[in-house]
Amino acid sequence: MKKILSLLVILPIVCLAMGYGIGGYLSTSSDEDANIAAEPANADETHDPQKDADQADDQKSFVVKLGQMIIPVYKARSVTYIVTSLGVTVSDLGHAEYYNLGENGSRLRDAIFAELKISAEGRDLRGASIDTEKLSRDITLEVQPKFEGVSDVLFLSFYKRDIARS
Repeated sequence: MKKILSLLVILPIVCLAMGYGIGGYLSTSSDEDANIAAEPANADETHDPQKDADQADDQKSFVVKLGQMIIPVYKARSVTYIVTSLGVTVSDLGHAEYYNLGENGSRLRDAIFAELKISAEGRDLRGASIDTEKLSRDITLEVQPKFEGVSDVLFLSFYKRDIARS
């Protein structure tokens, strides 16, 4: 009886220690692989100025996550529910902090939701496939004049599910 009890206590502790050790080993090896992958494979002295400018533009924009949203699209025989996680890119850190505040982020989120509801009443969200890039451009064009610093509206995730009406 004492052997079984000691196995029930010692075995989980040994497995936990082994898992911790293997996890530590795997995380350090993946960090080293990431550092190796980040280094350029061909270290030439020539640089493309256009590529450097594009990378600088990417570093200047910040993504502000606005949360998840559910948009119902009512059809004759079904209801399509679109679940999306929204975000916006802003031009600088000041605007990112501004839209991270609850009240300001809610206003921006409500404006995007209103545009999505208008799209749900039209043809943009009714097809078998939804062009999220076009939808993002359309919503961005409507939101940009009202909200300073917003560069682009992003769909971080986008799911669509049809439910038959009974």
